[in-house]
Amino acid sequence: MPSTSNPDPHVHAGPTDASSVSESVVSPLRASAFWATIALPIVALVLLATGTVSVSLLTTVSFLTAYGTCAVAGHNHSPN
Repeated sequence: MPSTSNPDPHVHAGPTDASSVSESVVSPLRASAFWATIALPIVALVLLATGTVSVSLLTTVSFLTAYGTCAVAGHNHSPN
């Protein structure tokens, strides 16, 4: 039997390309979320200490939402 080859060189196998693209996008996002989880409380304290922001329901909910989102998104990152 003759081997059949794909006549279009731009068509690639789906799973390996999709997984490598996915990992190349997910890994930096996960790392950014991990480090943001560490930096957000420090930034919040500095903003509160300098009077840039005040404690209100909106700022508290916004901070907790951002912090929780980063914590969930970055929990699988290993900084090694």
